[in-house]
Amino acid sequence: MENQNLARRMEEGAAFFPVERAGRRPVWCPNPAWTGVSLADLAPGADTKGSFSSHFVRVRKDCEVPDHLHESQWEWNAILDGQGKMILDGREILFKPGDTFTTPPGVRHAVVADKEDVALLAVFVPGPK
Repeated sequence: MENQNLARRMEEGAAFFPVERAGRRPVWCPNPAWTGVSLADLAPGADTKGSFSSHFVRVRKDCEVPDHLHESQWEWNAILDGQGKMILDGREILFKPGDTFTTPPGVRHAVVADKEDVALLAVFVPGPK
Protein backbone atom coordinates (compact mmCIF):
# COMPACT_ATOMS: atom_id res chain seq x y z
CA MET A 1 0.00 0.00 0.00
CA GLU A 2 1.41 3.39 -0.92
CA ASN A 3 1.86 6.07 1.72
CA GLN A 4 -1.40 8.01 1.69
CA ASN A 5 -0.06 10.68 4.09
CA LEU A 6 -3.03 10.64 6.41
CA ALA A 7 -1.58 13.53 8.42
CA ARG A 8 -1.54 15.83 5.38
CA ARG A 9 -5.05 14.81 4.40
CA MET A 10 -6.35 15.51 7.90
CA GLU A 11 -4.50 18.83 8.14
CA GLU A 12 -5.87 20.00 4.78
CA GLY A 13 -9.36 18.77 5.55
CA ALA A 14 -11.97 20.49 7.64
CA ALA A 15 -13.01 19.78 11.21
CA PHE A 16 -16.77 19.39 11.49
CA PHE A 17 -18.74 20.28 14.60
CA PRO A 18 -22.45 20.77 15.25
CA VAL A 19 -21.67 24.38 16.23
CA GLU A 20 -20.82 27.65 14.51
CA ARG A 21 -17.20 26.59 13.80
CA ALA A 22 -18.24 23.76 11.47
CA GLY A 23 -15.98 23.32 8.47
CA ARG A 24 -13.06 25.31 9.87
CA ARG A 25 -9.47 24.27 9.31
CA PRO A 26 -7.28 23.65 12.35
CA VAL A 27 -5.16 26.64 13.43
CA TRP A 28 -1.56 25.71 14.26
CA CYS A 29 0.16 27.26 17.29
CA PRO A 30 3.78 26.64 18.26
CA ASN A 31 4.32 25.41 21.80
CA PRO A 32 6.36 28.22 23.42
CA ALA A 33 8.11 25.83 25.81
CA TRP A 34 8.94 23.03 23.35
CA THR A 35 11.05 23.87 20.28
CA GLY A 36 9.71 22.32 17.07
CA VAL A 37 6.36 21.27 18.55
CA SER A 38 3.08 22.73 17.22
CA LEU A 39 -0.51 22.02 18.21
CA ALA A 40 -3.87 22.49 16.51
CA ASP A 41 -7.00 22.18 18.65
CA LEU A 42 -9.78 20.07 17.20
CA ALA A 43 -12.03 19.92 20.24
CA PRO A 44 -10.67 22.04 23.09
CA GLY A 45 -11.73 21.06 26.60
CA ALA A 46 -13.72 24.30 26.91
CA ASP A 47 -15.93 23.17 24.01
CA THR A 48 -16.60 19.74 25.57
CA LYS A 49 -17.18 21.09 29.10
CA GLY A 50 -14.02 19.28 30.14
CA SER A 51 -15.14 15.78 29.14
CA PHE A 52 -12.24 15.41 26.65
CA SER A 53 -10.00 17.38 24.30
CA SER A 54 -8.44 16.44 20.97
CA HIS A 55 -5.52 17.98 19.08
CA PHE A 56 -3.25 17.49 16.10
CA VAL A 57 0.40 17.60 17.17
CA ARG A 58 3.45 18.09 14.94
CA VAL A 59 6.95 17.32 16.17
CA ARG A 60 9.67 18.47 13.79
CA LYS A 61 12.69 16.33 12.94
CA ASP A 62 15.35 16.40 15.70
CA CYS A 63 12.79 17.78 18.20
CA GLU A 64 10.69 16.25 20.95
CA VAL A 65 7.77 16.58 23.30
CA PRO A 66 9.94 16.30 26.42
CA ASP A 67 9.35 13.98 29.35
CA HIS A 68 6.21 15.00 31.25
CA LEU A 69 3.09 13.60 32.87
CA HIS A 70 -0.56 14.50 33.34
CA GLU A 71 -1.76 14.29 36.94
CA SER A 72 -5.40 13.52 36.21
CA GLN A 73 -5.75 12.86 32.48
CA TRP A 74 -5.57 9.78 30.32
CA GLU A 75 -3.85 10.47 27.00
CA TRP A 76 -4.33 8.53 23.78
CA ASN A 77 -1.98 9.16 20.83
CA ALA A 78 -2.39 7.85 17.28
CA ILE A 79 0.66 8.23 15.03
CA LEU A 80 -0.49 9.69 11.69
CA ASP A 81 2.83 10.23 9.94
CA GLY A 82 6.53 9.78 10.58
CA GLN A 83 8.63 7.44 12.66
CA GLY A 84 10.27 8.07 15.99
CA LYS A 85 10.15 6.84 19.53
CA MET A 86 7.87 7.12 22.51
CA ILE A 87 9.43 6.91 25.93
CA LEU A 88 6.66 5.53 28.12
CA ASP A 89 7.40 5.17 31.83
CA GLY A 90 11.13 4.82 31.04
CA ARG A 91 10.58 2.25 28.28
CA GLU A 92 11.67 3.23 24.75
CA ILE A 93 9.22 2.13 22.04
CA LEU A 94 9.82 2.75 18.33
CA PHE A 95 6.70 3.83 16.42
CA LYS A 96 5.41 4.19 12.88
CA PRO A 97 2.15 5.46 11.34
CA GLY A 98 -0.83 3.52 12.68
CA ASP A 99 0.70 2.83 16.10
CA THR A 100 -1.17 4.05 19.18
CA PHE A 101 -0.25 4.73 22.80
CA THR A 102 -2.46 4.99 25.86
CA THR A 103 -0.91 6.76 28.82
CA PRO A 104 -2.64 6.66 32.23
CA PRO A 105 -2.55 9.63 34.60
CA GLY A 106 0.75 10.05 36.44
CA VAL A 107 2.85 8.09 33.91
CA ARG A 108 5.85 9.94 32.47
CA HIS A 109 6.16 9.99 28.69
CA ALA A 110 7.92 11.75 25.80
CA VAL A 111 7.73 11.74 21.98
CA VAL A 112 10.96 11.99 20.00
CA ALA A 113 11.17 12.72 16.26
CA ASP A 114 14.73 11.69 15.43
CA LYS A 115 15.06 11.49 11.66
CA GLU A 116 11.77 12.86 10.31
CA ASP A 117 8.78 14.98 11.22
CA VAL A 118 6.06 13.24 13.22
CA ALA A 119 2.32 14.01 13.16
CA LEU A 120 -0.07 12.56 15.72
CA LEU A 121 -3.57 12.88 17.06
CA ALA A 122 -3.73 13.38 20.84
CA VAL A 123 -6.91 12.87 22.89
CA PHE A 124 -7.09 13.73 26.61
CA VAL A 125 -9.75 12.45 29.03
CA PRO A 126 -10.90 14.40 30.89
CA GLY A 127 -10.07 17.54 28.97
CA PRO A 128 -9.00 20.80 30.55
CA LYS A 129 -11.92 23.14 31.26
